[in-house]
Amino acid sequence: MRAGHLILFSLSLVTLPLFSVTTHAEEIKWQTNLKQAAQQARAEDKAMLIQIGASWCGFCHKMDRETYKDPKVIKHVNSCFVPIRVDADENSELVEAIGVAGLPTTVIITPELKIVKKISGYVAAPEMQGHLSKICLVNHEQAAPARKQQAIQKMSQKQVAPEFAFKGICLVSMLDDQELSEGKPEFTSNYRNQTVCFASQEHKQKFDAAPEHYWPAFEGKCRVSQLERNQSVEGDPYAGGVYRERLVFFTSESERDKFTANPGYYLIKK
Repeated sequence: MRAGHLILFSLSLVTLPLFSVTTHAEEIKWQTNLKQAAQQARAEDKAMLIQIGASWCGFCHKMDRETYKDPKVIKHVNSCFVPIRVDADENSELVEAIGVAGLPTTVIITPELKIVKKISGYVAAPEMQGHLSKICLVNHEQAAPARKQQAIQKMSQKQVAPEFAFKGICLVSMLDDQELSEGKPEFTSNYRNQTVCFASQEHKQKFDAAPEHYWPAFEGKCRVSQLERNQSVEGDPYAGGVYRERLVFFTSESERDKFTANPGYYLIKK
């Protein structure tokens, strides 16, 4: 599926269509007190959906404006979870314990405090619906208390399938075709202990013939975060581009712009 195009110049930038922002009568009932939320999760036998962000995180605000305003996402979250917002800067111990690699991070935890799902980076509404629908087993149209206990038990025992690297984006399509295309599960390769998927068999064959050519620079990490904050953070293909025939990923558009303004600094400095 084509999600956007790359605009080529010194550093090719990924542009994505803007989502319209609408208001909804129903909103997600976010909590901020972790202790109270955990008590509610145990009392109601619900999993907790923890959204970890920061005031300076652009993609965190983007998820607030778009993903968490989607009616289906709102219904999923309010029906199945105890939703909690966590400021990463004010909860460093929790961030370290969970193993947060970048912001935003979405974590789903059972009432027994077992992590069911951890998603790093921005997640659009359709993708979030897919994640939640695999975990949220309550029938939204006919949800009944008698079924809730069974649903939570199944969720806590669910084995989460491994996710594809780089948010499932086809690296070959991104570099060769200058397009952001979602990979398909039937076309995958394992490289450097990661599973990557491709838009077609032809794309997979190209990758298998020259994986180093298509592998993102800096192992897909955000070079700006590494140098400016000494953080090893996974870059986001949606905030990536092509520089000197190499894919380069960043955590946000602002980080990408910093690299664009002075690529020599980020490439040369150790």
